Amino acid sequence: MAADDRVLMPVSGTIEYADMVAALMPLLRFHTKNITLFHVVETPVTTPLESSELDKTLAGEETKLKPMADWLTAQGYNVETRIAVARHTVDAIVEETYARGYSLIFMMKRRKRSLSEKLLGRSVTEEVIRRVKTPVVTILV
Repeated sequence: MAADDRVLMPVSGTIEYADMVAALMPLLRFHTKNITLFHVVETPVTTPLESSELDKTLAGEETKLKPMADWLTAQGYNVETRIAVARHTVDAIVEETYARGYSLIFMMKRRKRSLSEKLLGRSVTEEVIRRVKTPVVTILV
């Protein structure tokens, strides 16, 4: 990867900070210096996309990304944080990937814990991999 390439890193709100830092360690090998931490706030169809409650939620999500952004910045990366509001997480990640021309998507994939989780379908990571042409690196957390 060239130094001016950009990496998209979708971040789930349910991954612990320590797991996130451990998962980020392999990222240090890439020569790129530009990383976008991207979080999607999913809203049901019945929820209006513009509301004061949503503004509070977005501010809270930005606060959750800050420790990770600070850690990456301390490692020498140029970090941008972006929060999107969407009906479906996968759609938002795919749209962000194509709209901003990322060279790589770096995703964390959770272990499936139960048989029902394994049988119920694909994960967000699997759906993103199927829908983008951009290379996707996955780290199991």
